[in-house]
Amino acid sequence: MRMRHLLVATLALLPLSVIAAPGHFTAAGVADINRQMHALVDHKEAAGIVTLIVQDGKRVDLDAYGYADTQLKKPMRVDSVMLVASMTKPLTGVAMMMLHEQGKWSLDDLVAKYVPQLKDLKVMDASGKIVPAVHQPTMRELMSHSAGFTYGSFGNSAVDKLYQAANPTDPNSSLPGMIGKLSQLPLKNQPGSAWEYSVSVDIQGYIVEKLSGMPYDVFIRKKILKPLKMKDSDFAVFGKARDRLAVPHAPNQAGELVPYLPEGGRDALAREVPRLPSPGGALYSTALDYARFCQMIVNGGQLDGVRLLKPATVKLMHENALPPGVTVNLAGPGTTFGLDFAIAGDPASTQEPWPAGTYYWSGVLGTYFWIDPVNHLIVVGMISRAWVPGTDAAGSLVARNAGGKAIYGAIRH
Repeated sequence: MRMRHLLVATLALLPLSVIAAPGHFTAAGVADINRQMHALVDHKEAAGIVTLIVQDGKRVDLDAYGYADTQLKKPMRVDSVMLVASMTKPLTGVAMMMLHEQGKWSLDDLVAKYVPQLKDLKVMDASGKIVPAVHQPTMRELMSHSAGFTYGSFGNSAVDKLYQAANPTDPNSSLPGMIGKLSQLPLKNQPGSAWEYSVSVDIQGYIVEKLSGMPYDVFIRKKILKPLKMKDSDFAVFGKARDRLAVPHAPNQAGELVPYLPEGGRDALAREVPRLPSPGGALYSTALDYARFCQMIVNGGQLDGVRLLKPATVKLMHENALPPGVTVNLAGPGTTFGLDFAIAGDPASTQEPWPAGTYYWSGVLGTYFWIDPVNHLIVVGMISRAWVPGTDAAGSLVARNAGGKAIYGAIRH
């Protein structure tokens, strides 16, 4: 079962034969990409899948296959709306950098300058002892996941367990409530000593609120989503767009992909903006909408005559911000991190398909994107395949890695 929906959009379809770039696609190559991605659904590794490829600002491929809801046999559409989870993070980073351009904060400032509740943070060392921090976390460290915080969900250390019990990003709480909880928790690592996936971006959202004087979700909606005409993106799904809502899927005990729903079921899913709309993971979007955000980044901070950031600011976001010797422990060797973007290293060492300098991130429910400056590519994947900590070894990365293999196998130089 396959759906193709040719939409009249800013990312207009260009005949494949006239795309000029370091690498290009043929019609046969694009068909092979889609065949490989469809196989993930046919082999029950994903419930449904949307693949969008943009090169030089022109749409090369937009394909949907499988189900948005397997139980209701609801087809996936190219404009299906899905929780993009951690792909929210780059938008929060852009919000921060908009305020940075206004002179409201600097990268070498201490986080405590803007969040006094987080002053004098301590660190729990490997023996479980609470020790002083060698220095208090900086804003640069906060935006590169090297400030010492953690998520709790991705580890089992003593600090991770404290985070699990405190649940600082509880959607029924609030960003000030989150900060209150974090102020009582030790750091997992000494600031600047390691990359640790963490609540750092949620803290950034709190800072956005403080420095802008408006709620985080209002800032994102008013300053980013509306100017970029991301009409299907928000922290909940409203009105007729709910008909296009794709429910997340995760493996049950038998390994079958089934809807992964909150208490209250489908009707409760994405019905209201949470009290804590996580700056690290609460945005709903579509492949086309998210590609508009990526295109703004590729264009150096502007899209369709609307400028959000200066080119130099955007460039800074995808340059390595980690201390020497610190790399991303969730990715291939040599992968570094900028300001809310991961940055690929040499593919010979990372064993990843994209070239060095590609910047990207993924969402825990199966979505992913990457921006490849070598081949002038934007790739967005909306995959209904959640990763469930502790029960699912590869999860959503299966689709992302398959997409990379298929796309770079098809591109011709």
